[in-house]
Amino acid sequence: MNYGQRGVDLLRELKRSDWLPSYNDDGVKATIKEIHLHTEELHAIVRANNRNTSSGGGGAAPVPIEMRPVMLLHEVSIKRNKRCLLAYHAHRIDKLRALRWETAGNLATPMKSVLSEAEVDFFHEYDKLASRHAIGGSMGGLDWNADQNPPEENFIQLRVIQAGLGKIETEMCGVVELEVGSTHYLPRSDVEHLVRQGALVQLGGEESF
Repeated sequence: MNYGQRGVDLLRELKRSDWLPSYNDDGVKATIKEIHLHTEELHAIVRANNRNTSSGGGGAAPVPIEMRPVMLLHEVSIKRNKRCLLAYHAHRIDKLRALRWETAGNLATPMKSVLSEAEVDFFHEYDKLASRHAIGGSMGGLDWNADQNPPEENFIQLRVIQAGLGKIETEMCGVVELEVGSTHYLPRSDVEHLVRQGALVQLGGEESF
């Protein structure tokens, strides 16, 4: 039996991933199974001790001291696996919350492919909740999807990498046609949502038109 190793393996997957690894349903189930096995071992020790105590005609007696290290090992393994499962799912949920604000609720196919069905449902429900919050109340006029850090410049250099965007109307540059491969110098506020969706890529200072 692995002593708390299944849960650790799940966390190692997260550490090796750039964003999120594919949801490891088999690993989660194996970790839960390991918890059940350790629990059964604990119960078996207690039951055996109770039988021995009953056969001696006495009342309930403490578990013999030589069995306590084994019981402690099982208990620690159970707690370790539980903490690992909680950490695994909490980390993935935190990533999904952050993704919602980074993409304004757009769940791209490559990202969706690594999520479980429950995680996809969570993302969409969280998006609905965030959208209701953004349009309601006294601060409904704010752009909650805007960059949380102050922009270093109002205009940015961009290259179009997604087809079918068509034309957009900007506040300062008029109507701009976004053809694949074309580059533009546009106000950040007009195109920030497209950058977050991956339709446009911001060019560094060393890149030229």
